[in-house]
Amino acid sequence: MTTDDPRLRLLECLDDAASGIGLFDPDDRLRYANRYMREAYGIAVGAFPYWTDMMRNCFQARAGLLIQTNDINSWLRQVAQRRRQTAVRCFESDMVDGRWMRVTETLHNDGWLLTVVTDVTALKAHESMLQQARDQAVQLAITDPLTGLFNRRHVFARLGALFHQARDLRYPLTLAVIDLDHFKQVNDRYGHSVGDKVLVHFAQKFEARRRPLDLVGRIGGEEFLMVLPNTTVQGARQVLARLREDLTQSLPVPAHPDLALSFSSGLAQMNAQDTEAATLYQRADRALYGAKHEGRARDYDDEPPAPTAT
Repeated sequence: MTTDDPRLRLLECLDDAASGIGLFDPDDRLRYANRYMREAYGIAVGAFPYWTDMMRNCFQARAGLLIQTNDINSWLRQVAQRRRQTAVRCFESDMVDGRWMRVTETLHNDGWLLTVVTDVTALKAHESMLQQARDQAVQLAITDPLTGLFNRRHVFARLGALFHQARDLRYPLTLAVIDLDHFKQVNDRYGHSVGDKVLVHFAQKFEARRRPLDLVGRIGGEEFLMVLPNTTVQGARQVLARLREDLTQSLPVPAHPDLALSFSSGLAQMNAQDTEAATLYQRADRALYGAKHEGRARDYDDEPPAPTAT
């Protein structure tokens, strides 16, 4: 039924609105609710419950607002501490049927409270998809696509932070620059697809030996970096010894049992002369050349030998 009375016409329009609209009096009793609001919260036509009774009905009937609690009275007290405390309050609520509602409450000076409820389920799903896309983009930006380890850019960015943290807190920090021995020969003899399998196999063993605080990554073709906070060179040698043991207990490429895998490493522990992470890395990188010069398949550090007694 239509009418020329603008007030009645307004009520008709509100009743057909695509959002829920409710009006509570100063005693928090519902005085008006359009069709959407009543259907969303399970309010019978002609019923004007107090807000607490409205919430109790949602809880007991398992309809409308999803209330996850074993004590409805305690839940009501907690929510009541936030209700009617600000002139405008906006929040999101999940419903029993799986929908998400954005609720806006506007408190007027005379105590009347206008509540507008809008279905934002599709928006939440879109936001979730965008967040997943952002997370994937970030992960791709910091990850080596072949091995799944951190890439060179991320490793060196993190190295700087770990270096300054170790210096400020005065605990040891050791770097291990690792190079797979004779990897070019693997590619030349078996092909690049087998070489890729070797890199992946090593990366998996490498990652498995990482402690929660350690940082590992691929920084070049067959070159890797391990950053070990609160660890001395001696501790790093123990980690690398266990990694070598792991590699002897499995074949990098089962189809080629004759293919053996070994690595050389250069070690450097932060000292007072290291003013930045780059100098520490340079020392470890120089030590790697020492390991290769000594015959490979070994660890080498750049620490000067202890003076002999005279």
